[in-house]
Amino acid sequence: MIDTTTLKEELAGRRWFGDKERAIKDVVVLDEATLADGPPQLIVALVRIDFTDSGQALYHLPLLVDEEGAVTDAFEDVDQLRVLGDLMAHAHSIKGNHGLFHFGGPGLDPLSPPGSGSIRSMGNEQSNTSIVLDEQVILKLFRKVEPGPNPDLELARLLTNEGFEGTPPQVGEILYEGELDLDGSGPGDVSIDLGIAAQFIHDASEGWAEILRQVKGFYDEVHPEDASEDMRTLTAERGATTFELLEELGDVTAKLHVTLAREELELDFVPEPIDVRDINAWTEATRSSLKDTLRTDIYGLGRVEEAFDERIDRLVALEGNDLGWKLRIHGDYHLGQVLIGPRGWMVIDFEGEPRRTIEERRMKQSPLKDVAGMLRSFSYAATAALFERAEPDSGEWQDLSDWSACWEELAREHFLAGYLRTAHEGHFLPADRDHVGVMLDVFEIDKALYELAYERGHRPDWVRIPLRGLHQVLDRSEIR
Repeated sequence: MIDTTTLKEELAGRRWFGDKERAIKDVVVLDEATLADGPPQLIVALVRIDFTDSGQALYHLPLLVDEEGAVTDAFEDVDQLRVLGDLMAHAHSIKGNHGLFHFGGPGLDPLSPPGSGSIRSMGNEQSNTSIVLDEQVILKLFRKVEPGPNPDLELARLLTNEGFEGTPPQVGEILYEGELDLDGSGPGDVSIDLGIAAQFIHDASEGWAEILRQVKGFYDEVHPEDASEDMRTLTAERGATTFELLEELGDVTAKLHVTLAREELELDFVPEPIDVRDINAWTEATRSSLKDTLRTDIYGLGRVEEAFDERIDRLVALEGNDLGWKLRIHGDYHLGQVLIGPRGWMVIDFEGEPRRTIEERRMKQSPLKDVAGMLRSFSYAATAALFERAEPDSGEWQDLSDWSACWEELAREHFLAGYLRTAHEGHFLPADRDHVGVMLDVFEIDKALYELAYERGHRPDWVRIPLRGLHQVLDRSEIR
């Protein structure tokens, strides 16, 4: 028996708990199964969180229960989780009270299951938790879950089967099938993805950390005697290694989209032409975000609503033109979602934006939304490196600001060069390059508005980053 009183008290303090702003009314265990007898017992549970605002959420909890009945998160003693590797490798199904917890390992050897050697927690994760087994397999457990396919597992499985080499191969999975009362209205059949195992990539660095390191190194090479007229040439020379890497990232990103644009894929994945309904949905969402932002007290936007409306209208005016195809995309693409190592760039974490529902995250979108997300990430890298070096608006900050903008411009150019050179193989972009620019403008505006709302609530000093991005869109589209 799981002590739900303890869970209710402890859940809000967990890093992965995605509803910290909501007050918990009750915790209801919908199903549970014992994976190891212990002591302590290793139990996997699906619990429904009822909130005081009448809302609900479903969470997946691996728990340790001692002989006195005390409950703790299993990640507090990850050694107890070794059994997960064996369960996946042998494709076991464990019976719960109302369904089955299935463990699969299509890429695992049952004669040598992962976890018999070393095990460690990844740490520093936000919405999920992961362990590395024998330095060969990384197992991610989804914490906040919903019925239906999780995009992370769904897309990783697809890309592995399609032979895409730019993501770690998927080798295992955990899912649940049973009858649950998800909302208090009565039980119904559900299928829920609970975890994904992939090949662990050795000697790889997170893209964000690596590019940030290189940008800081670039700033170190800026000297007071550098002539401003030589800025672009010097930036290109000093940042050559970084820009080559970003061009390669553009190529890998395009190859990802080419794979996801194959017409022989299953119906849930097959690409579809972008139509007027898509254009209306995207532009209306961006206009709504713009109006919400302009109602706030953010300094620096000025009287720009008309200018942004005009950029959005340019996309509306393209209705009836060939605007390419919509397909399944990454959905939350930035430098923190890629690894760089001996095998080049690897794309990870296909779960999409965690605040969106699974249904929203599985919708087909223009691949240019992924492109816009990565371009915005370059803006963040350029300015985050400045924050680590100088006080905002100080003399050193001002001296480096133009160099920062130049670095970002060249980063964009090289990434787009790599992307556009390869993307034509998938025939999913508009044939007219100007139309690509118009669509990118709207997607970058939408992304920067999202960033602006986030930074205003979490990091007010960083509001200047999306603000600069918004004004840069206006400047670039003026030239266009």
